[in-house]
Order: sequence, then C-alpha cells, then structure tokens
Amino acid sequence: MSANPCSPHQSLGKPGARGCRQRQLALACCAALSLPSAGVLAQAAPVPATSSQPDTAAAPGSATQLDKVSVTASRVMRGGFSAPTPTTAISAEEISNAAAISVAEVINQMPSVRPSLTPTSTTNNSSYAGGYYLDLRGLGFNRTLVLVDGKRSVPSQTEGPVDINSIPQTLISNIDIVTGGASAAWGSDAVAGVVNFKFDRELEGVKGLLQAGTTRHGDRDTQLGSLAFGKRFADDRGHLLLAVEKASNDGIPRLADRDWGARSWGKIANPAYTADNDEPRQLLIDNTRSSNMTFGGLINAGPLKGIQFADDGTPIPFEYGDLVSSSSMVGGDGADGSAEFVLETPIDRESVYGRLSFDFTPNVTGYAEASWAKSSLYYNSLTRTDSGLTIKRDNAFLPTSIGQAMDDAGIDSFKMGRYNRDYARAVNDKTMETKRVVAGLEGLMDNYWSWDAYYTHGESETMLRSYDKRLTSEFAYALNSIIDPATGAAVCRDADARAAGCQAINLFGDGAPSQAARDYVTGTSWVNSRIVQDAAAATVRGEPFETWAGPVSMATGVEWRRERADVTSDARSMAGDFNTGNTVPWDGEVEVRELFTEWVLPLAADTAWAQSLDLDLAARLTDYSTSGSVASWKIGGSWQVNELLRLRATQSRDIRAPSLDELYSGASSANFNVFDRDTGTTYLVQSVSSGNPGLDPEEADTTTAGIVLSPLPNLMMSLDYYRISVDKAITTFQASAIVDRCYGGQPQLCDLIVRDPDSGLISYVEVSPQNLQSMLVSGADFELSYSTPLGNGELGVRSLVSYVDTLELDDGETVTQLAGSTDQPTIASVGGQPRWTGNLTGNYRIGPWGFNAGVRYIGGGNINNSYTYKDLNVLSHSGRTYFDLGGSYDIYHADDATVSVFASVRNVADKDPAITGTGGYATVRSLYDVIGRQYNVGVRFNF
Repeated sequence: MSANPCSPHQSLGKPGARGCRQRQLALACCAALSLPSAGVLAQAAPVPATSSQPDTAAAPGSATQLDKVSVTASRVMRGGFSAPTPTTAISAEEISNAAAISVAEVINQMPSVRPSLTPTSTTNNSSYAGGYYLDLRGLGFNRTLVLVDGKRSVPSQTEGPVDINSIPQTLISNIDIVTGGASAAWGSDAVAGVVNFKFDRELEGVKGLLQAGTTRHGDRDTQLGSLAFGKRFADDRGHLLLAVEKASNDGIPRLADRDWGARSWGKIANPAYTADNDEPRQLLIDNTRSSNMTFGGLINAGPLKGIQFADDGTPIPFEYGDLVSSSSMVGGDGADGSAEFVLETPIDRESVYGRLSFDFTPNVTGYAEASWAKSSLYYNSLTRTDSGLTIKRDNAFLPTSIGQAMDDAGIDSFKMGRYNRDYARAVNDKTMETKRVVAGLEGLMDNYWSWDAYYTHGESETMLRSYDKRLTSEFAYALNSIIDPATGAAVCRDADARAAGCQAINLFGDGAPSQAARDYVTGTSWVNSRIVQDAAAATVRGEPFETWAGPVSMATGVEWRRERADVTSDARSMAGDFNTGNTVPWDGEVEVRELFTEWVLPLAADTAWAQSLDLDLAARLTDYSTSGSVASWKIGGSWQVNELLRLRATQSRDIRAPSLDELYSGASSANFNVFDRDTGTTYLVQSVSSGNPGLDPEEADTTTAGIVLSPLPNLMMSLDYYRISVDKAITTFQASAIVDRCYGGQPQLCDLIVRDPDSGLISYVEVSPQNLQSMLVSGADFELSYSTPLGNGELGVRSLVSYVDTLELDDGETVTQLAGSTDQPTIASVGGQPRWTGNLTGNYRIGPWGFNAGVRYIGGGNINNSYTYKDLNVLSHSGRTYFDLGGSYDIYHADDATVSVFASVRNVADKDPAITGTGGYATVRSLYDVIGRQYNVGVRFNF
C-alpha cells in the first residue's frame, strides 16, 4: 500500500492538501452511503466506475495509511469506514440537472421525504407560506435536523424549523441525507434524520447560472441567477469565496387556473344519508357549490329563503342545485369560493455569502464566513365568509321590495350568507430575513489527530403585515345600519360608534361595500418574530489506540447553544380586535450544554469471514435550561463480508426538545360551550391557549438494519429496514377534548381545568402542549445504482423506492393508523402517507451532449383509513406517475472553461393530481403535483 497522500504534516492550504481534501470529499460521498453517490433526482448523474467499491481504497483498518473520511452519519474521520446509518447524497450535478428554482424541490423528490410544507401546500397558513421545510419520514418538520456544513442554522420559525430558502444555495456541492436517528452525533431534533448542506469551499475561478421557466398554463414564471467566485492568495495560504443569488417565482394566483381545480371538487354532506340506509354521510363530487352563500348575498333561512342579490343589489331568485344540504349542493347559483384560493404563493428571494480562510501555520487554518438571505411574499389570503349575517328590517341598504316582503311575512330580520371577496380578503405582505456569521479554527496534529472549534451567531426575522383584515366590533357596528331621519343618509345605528367614525356597510350585491365602509371595518395587523441563535463547539478526533483489527478511531467534543425568540404584534391584535390571526406577544430563551463522544472499534479485518467488521458507538449528554439533562446514544455495526456483501445495523435513542413556541407562546383566549360532568350542566367557559414551560424532550428509539450488495462492477443495491418509536411526543388538545379526556382515559389532563373555588364551576381550561402522544413509523428503503459505458458515452441508472409499513399516532385515547392513507389530518404535524413512493432515473453523456430522463411515482391509497362506505362514496384512489426529461449541450469547452445550455420538462404528460377533496383544494397538495407541466431553459458557465 502506498503512503498516505494526506499526511497530517502537510499544510492545509497547499495545493497538495487541496487535492487531498478533494479526494477526502469524493471518498466521503461514497463511504457513508448505502449506495455510492446516491442520488434522489429524476436526473441522476452517472456513477463513476471507481465509486462502486468505496471500502477498498486500502486494507480495512489501516487508517494510518490512507485518507481520512468525514461523513454526516458519523463524527469520526476514518479511512475505509462505512457508517452503519443509511445515508443518501445529492451531488451538485444532480442539483443542476433538476433545474429547480429551489434546491428544496430537489430534496423533496427523495422517497423518504414528505414535502409537507412548500409554497404550494401552505398558501392558507401565513406562518409557513412561501417557505420550504423538510420532513423526513413524514414525522413532522420539527423532527428533521437541518445542518449547514455540519453546523446548526438559526431557525426560521419559532416552532424550530429551518426554511431552506434561508440557506445560500449557489455553492452547495452536495447534500447528505441521513435517514435514521442521529441525535447522538448531532443533537436534538434528529429523530427522523439529518439533512446536511455542504458548500464547495475549494472553488477557484468563476461559475454562474442563468435560467428561466414557465408552465404549460402560462403562469408560475420563474427566474434564477447565481454567481460564485473563488480565489487563492498569499502563496495559496488564503482563500476567498464569494457568492450571490437571486430568484423569483410568480406563483399561481387561483386554484381555478388549473382545469381540475376549476371543476370545484369537494366533500359535501349527503342529504340522503341516514344511519340505517346504504347512503354515505359525505359525497366526493365535482361542481360543488355553497347552498347558503353567494358573492352578492343570499337569504338562507326563514320565509324569504331562496332570494339572492345580484351584483347591483337587485333581489332575484336563487337557483338551488342537486343534493342540497344546509351548506352545500351540486350545481346551482351558489358560490364556489375555493376557485379563488391561491394555489402557489409567489416569492422573491436573494442571498449573499462570503468566506475567508487563511493558513496561520502549516497545520492551523482559521476561517470566517457570513451570509444573508431574504425572501419576500405578497399574496391574497382566504376569502372571508359569513353564513349567518343578521339583517334587520330597518337596515339602511335593504331593497324596498325585500322590506315589503318582510312586512308581509311578519318578520323583523333575516339571516344572510355571503362570500366576501369584495372586502376583508386580507392581503399578506411577508418578509423573511436571515443573517449568519461563523468563525472557527481547525488543525492537524501528529499521529492523525485533528481538532476544530467554531462559534456561530445567527438571526432570523419574519415580518408579516396583513392588510384589509376585518375588525370584529367595527363590522358589527357597520352592519347594524339605519337611515338617519334628519339627513336621509345611511348611518350606523350606534351613536357612540357614529361619533367615532363608523361608516355603514352595504352588503347587498358583489362589490356593494363603499370604500369608506371598507376602510372602517378593516385594518392592518402585523406580527414580528425575531429569533437569535448563538452556538459554539469544539471537537477532537484521533486514534487513541489499536486493537487486533486495527486502530480505534474516536471523536469527542462539547457544544453550547442559546436560542431566544421575541414575538411582537400591533396593539389591535394584542387586544384581539381582528376576527382572525390575533397574535399575543411573547418571548423566551433556552440554553443548551452538550458533551458528546463517538468511537469506531474495528473487530475484524482481512479474515476468511470478514473483510472488515466495525462497531460504532456514540453517546451525548444534553442539559437544557428548561427541562434538565437527557441522554442520547447509538450502537451500530458495519460488516463488510466480501466484495459482494455488506451488512449494517443501528440502534439509537434520539431526542427532540420542545420548540420555543411550544414552551413560551403567548396566552390568547376564546369561549366554548362545555358539558360539566361534575354539575351535569352545559355552560360557556373560557379557554386560554399558551405555551408550556414544563414540557420534557421527546424520546425516540430507532432501529435500522440493512444489506448492501454489489453483484456486478458498478452495480450496487441496498435494502434497509427502519423503525422509529417516539415517546412523550408533544401535542395540543382542543379545550373541549381536554374536558372529555379528563373524565375518560387521561386523568392527567384534569390539571388543565381550573374551577372557581366558590361555585365549583369551570373558570377556564388551559390549552397548552403536553407530552401525551406516542408515534410509530416503520418501513423499508431500496436503492439501486448502476453505470456502464454505452457506445461512445456513459450511462447511469438509479432507482430509489420507499415503503411505509406503519405510521401510527397514539394520543392516549385513540390510535390513528396513517400509513396507506392520503387525506387524513391529525392533531399533530403528521398526516396520511402513501405506502409506496419511488423514482427511476437515467443519465447518458456522450461528448458535449447530456440527456436525462426520470419517472417519479407517488402512491395512492385510502382517502382516510377510518372511513367505511357509510362515511364517503369514494374510499380510495390510485397513485400518480410523473415523467421528466432534460438535456444539455456544451457550446464551449476547454480545460479551464465550460459554457453549457440546458433545457428540461417536468411532468411531461401534464398529469393531474389525485382527487381527494382535501380542504377545498381538491387534492393533497403536499403529495401530488398541482403545478402541471413545467419548462425550464438556461445557461451555465464555469471559468
């Protein structure tokens, strides 16, 4: 075996060391993976012939003679070591081939990732709108840890997740995705796994990208431009790295902009249903309409029921459709408010990144980096609805004929339903800004020991302004209008309100409210969330001693982190004056101290039954300022039997700490009716919602076991089983459920019910997060990778398939089975998930030409596992298969420069999503493609 090309005495800044680092990175992208250079895209890069044997770079166990390897699945750097935790990598080439507007779109194509929160699935959630939040295994975004170059990034939301848009994406060299518990290595939140974004720190020269895209429907226009520059100086001791990126996505303003969205799919009540016939309770059907609301107003009760108001306020008959119930029907004149729902929020984002490193000595390098990212959104919220407006006989705007009809019927008021698209449809103006600085030192010592230490400071700030939000009291005053007998003008009935500027509002006809009335009944709310994170860590790695099978490798270190959140809002929100979205200010802080260690012990090497056998042990002790100490650990093994077969397995204890929002969110109140079993009476009670500083960390037990096969040169396959069981999962019950469960199977919830000491009646119910839920997910992942020369080119093929066997939530009273369902909401941040997802990709390179194609499959299943034929007329649906195509051509290529043009088509067949009737959007937007066929073209250059 040749001498180690990466001597610890070699300068970290010398060209030879740079080449060494590049070889280390190449090896790391293989040795940690279930498959080498494992990709997740519909456009996979060919697998290099040398990468199919990642563990044969040297004799196993001879770590002192070859490159050290650093991988996300392990803190240890050791040659020939394949981490036992399944890991998949996405290369820079694969990211480029995808031609996506955001790198998160690439990650979300991985079968083990559920794209729960994206700009298409969060349009009706102002907190997460416009962001990309990763969700491994479908266990919730807050159980996936996101790292940037192995370091935590400041959360984008007080709930804890990191918006991928906040990560500078220009310089991403590859992404490691650890699909197993990794808390012992990386700390809290790594219950479902880790996603680590690695930057290209060795760039020299200039590289850039310009691209644009649109859809078959002529919307969702996208633009992306990026530029990066790297330069060495001071005899190669220093390195400067700069990058800038700007992107925009115009979004899709209306659900009805898609043919399937315009068909008004929905779940409606079945008027023919009875408990003892064969009719289902609900019907999934198209052309659904409201039977009690129109855009101009509809009298929906009493003797005048069935009269609607035209755009000019004229009373006209309302035509009812079929299958009419109290609130819905098929066809007819009713409003289809869902047609106006925003299908994808538009977003503009920009980022800047800089890094400076310098070799102070041949073995010590210092570095500092700074990044800034900003995202901006401006979009409509949901249409405001009223199904029971009380209109009095002397309403100032009441049509004369309706007044006469009321007199004839002997009534002095009626109920009216209205979709209010002409006022009070709030417009959200949102900006999200992230700033981050890192400073650190790293060095080499004799005998293959190394160390590193860093400090990072990050700040994220989100400002959400909502214009034209309806004010509850002002609207009540404005609606209760009369004709002023002195002036004959329409005025508000309440004299004090008139004196305060009340303007009567006319709701008879679409567009009827005057501008003065709209200004009076609406206002602007704002909420500002600011999160500050400070963190520091120091790690030492080395080989303290040897066993009969080779040197023992270890990594140990300490970490410290402090996170603080400050949430403020406007005075009217604090007073609860708006009918929705009143944010109560709060602040809170958590401090964390951690000690960790990891050891790799070689147990066998070059025997008749094992090329290598390694035991991986890791432990972490974490102390939280809020809940005290908790331990996480991992035991893993990797057994390279021969050139054909490798076995691996892990068992770990993982944790998730409560988020700042779960601990400290501000108190807000509401009223609800409760049946009090102590008194046998029903009465109105107040619920008070807030955080819970007494929460404990969630604990998870994770098991993985897998087999890796290489039956042919350049062919590798792996099959891994996983099981994650989460105990003390944090969940929040509604106030009425707390009362019911107190008297049922969860008496610990009785502590949340506060009674008046004198009357004995319930004063209020505390609605706060509790450690009362358990979760279980299990399944299997399969990967295949193959590359071979074909003609004068190179062909690469990859397949990734994920199967979910169990996804179960147990809230202490009810066990909900989610695997195999798609539209099954729960009280947790977890929803239904198809059993099968996967993709098959191919890439062919010949001369200056590159071609890629892919097939993506998202499984179908039951709409809701709990439904029977008595619940819904459609119980299941098929999955969806999407085809993607792409190609590139090098219009200029030299040893030190390349200019390429490229084009891609995504969802070539323009496949519509599965129809499930979910939430007014017809489909499950977090699972299925709602955009349709997409086109992208662009140019890349590298000098």
